[in-house]
Amino acid sequence: MEHHIRDLKRFSELIDTLVGQGFGYLIRRLHLQVGALKKRKTNPAVGLRIALEKLGPTFIKFGQILSLRPDLIPKEYVKELGKLQDQVPPFPYEDVEKIIKSELKKSISDIFRSFTKKPIASASISQVHAAVLPDGTKVAVKVQRPHMTEIIDSDIKIMMYIAHLLEAHIPRIAAYRPTRIIQEFKEWSHKELDFRIEAKNAGRFRHNFKGSETVIIPKIFPGLSTSKILTMELIEGVELHHLHKIRNKRGYNIQKVIKNGFDSLMTQVFEHGFFHADLHPGNILVLKNNQIGLIDFGIVGHFNKHLKDKSVEILFGIVEEDIDSIVDAFLDMGLVTEGQSEIEEFRRDVNSLIEPLQKATIAQLKISHVLEEVLDLALKHKVQMPVDFVLFGKAIVEVEGIALQYAPRFKVVENTKPFLERLIKKRLSWQFMSKDFMKSLIRFRKFIGNLPEETTKTLRSIQAGRVKVDIEDSDIKRLGIEIDRSSNRLTYGIVIAALIVAGALTINVAMPGLWGIPWVSLLAFIIAGILGIVLIVSIAKEKEVEQ
Repeated sequence: MEHHIRDLKRFSELIDTLVGQGFGYLIRRLHLQVGALKKRKTNPAVGLRIALEKLGPTFIKFGQILSLRPDLIPKEYVKELGKLQDQVPPFPYEDVEKIIKSELKKSISDIFRSFTKKPIASASISQVHAAVLPDGTKVAVKVQRPHMTEIIDSDIKIMMYIAHLLEAHIPRIAAYRPTRIIQEFKEWSHKELDFRIEAKNAGRFRHNFKGSETVIIPKIFPGLSTSKILTMELIEGVELHHLHKIRNKRGYNIQKVIKNGFDSLMTQVFEHGFFHADLHPGNILVLKNNQIGLIDFGIVGHFNKHLKDKSVEILFGIVEEDIDSIVDAFLDMGLVTEGQSEIEEFRRDVNSLIEPLQKATIAQLKISHVLEEVLDLALKHKVQMPVDFVLFGKAIVEVEGIALQYAPRFKVVENTKPFLERLIKKRLSWQFMSKDFMKSLIRFRKFIGNLPEETTKTLRSIQAGRVKVDIEDSDIKRLGIEIDRSSNRLTYGIVIAALIVAGALTINVAMPGLWGIPWVSLLAFIIAGILGIVLIVSIAKEKEVEQ
């Protein structure tokens, strides 16, 4: 155990906190020593949320990441962990001064005209201070908490140790592969701890929304940003969860604000292929003229063309209540295999989910509910889903939840349908199809170009005995017959084509003939016709024999 965990005090704190929230029975099953067990006062999901809140920044962030992954944990846990508040006490201003001087090699007074000592926001990984540059530009300075990397790495080692024990001793929990979840969290955390990645993401969002009249993205100042410091333009607006502050003010239309937010998400996903994956109300600012400002770009999703097309089919299937489209889209994603998932059972469950909605009106249909349930079914049937699609589904759920809370009249389906129709219409346009055809042609050309080399490699592998081929004698005979038939048909086809070409080339030759066609051309066409009839009859007879 000491090999895995050096901070035994922190490990004891974790165990005591879990026992205090009614998880003592689990700790005992892991063969860890505990005192008297407390009777559970809350359900497991609530108890886990409270435990994570008590354990501090690393565990709060862990819970928040889990709340974005309904493909990894059951939906009741996803909903409960989504309530985790990222509000933790700020760290001292003296530490802020030290970190900025260490990172930017200058004191705060040398860099900024003014700098607020009290942070305007304090989260699990960082806190944000308002400041003003020498030229008068208002900025927000995000400063990482001291020793955050060391703290998170230490806590993750404890998490991983517990995860290994869970997989070894509790099969029901082992099915959710906790070690994989912790490993993913580790990767997410290291990305979030490097503010240069967030700066790059913010720059890409700003470029994508350049000229937009509805979405504002803050400007990043690279010269004042490092892996632990992020300086960005200060967007002065009201966080969406403080909407009551502007609800009674003139000039704001909540319905338009929500629509602008939803349209921006659909644009990010299906046009840009790059989207904000953590759209909780604290990361959405309401500005004048019903504009929205987006902040905190640590968690993003990427959509390639294949994922865009399949997601359009899934959403369209939900809107049109087409079960086959939904399931087939999952199958086309290459996420379901016969050996790993019960496809027909998955299809039946999706059918049971969609069927009651067929009697519902568009106004009653909640697309977030359908996506949540489909994601839960995917988890149940071990249907592996691309992380980016899961993040997109969670973003849709988040946006519709915001709409229900702040603008109940806003209907996600009604706003989704025209967007999807535009996308489908665009994909059916000649310009899009010709462009897509050219891309496919280029890929096919590469495939043909590489075919001789790949074939040679395969043949050499077979010759060297590195590839084992197990074919029964009857299979070889059948294969030989099929090859023979195919060769004969190919020969017939080549001869017919040659006769037609010859006839066409000699048709203008000044020679006697019939109906103005030279005898040579006419003879070539007649022979080609006879051979064509023979070929068709032989194919038809073979099909009759097979049947």
